[in-house]
Amino acid sequence: MKTRTLILIYHFIAGLSDTATGLLLLFAPAFTLRLMGVTEVPHPLYYVRYIGVFVLSVGATYLLIPAVVRDAPDVSTWWRAQWAITAFIRALVALFVLWQVILGVMEGAWIAVFFTDATYAAIQYIGLRKRWLDVRS
Repeated sequence: MKTRTLILIYHFIAGLSDTATGLLLLFAPAFTLRLMGVTEVPHPLYYVRYIGVFVLSVGATYLLIPAVVRDAPDVSTWWRAQWAITAFIRALVALFVLWQVILGVMEGAWIAVFFTDATYAAIQYIGLRKRWLDVRS
């Protein structure tokens, strides 16, 4: 399978998971947190909705960048920027959540967010370092 195809599949998976989670947090925050195993639902719920908009925005970049720049002469430049920015965001979110779970501020169910964001960040940092995105076709 071509590298570009694998990258597009990765973008679709990352984008769909974050976009769907963001939409669920935005429109059904308590339900979504219960699906995640979180029993202590923060109140007021508009804080959770605010986080939902953020998660939705990050997820949308994975779906929009490939669509918007597909005819650009060098799409890999756009992809590198998107990966660098979202990897940085994901790494910070992962570290924050881990820190809060260790301190007991956030319940243990939030550790899934740590593992998800840390995994995506690691894939992207490795991919950037190994120049996976430097493809033309």
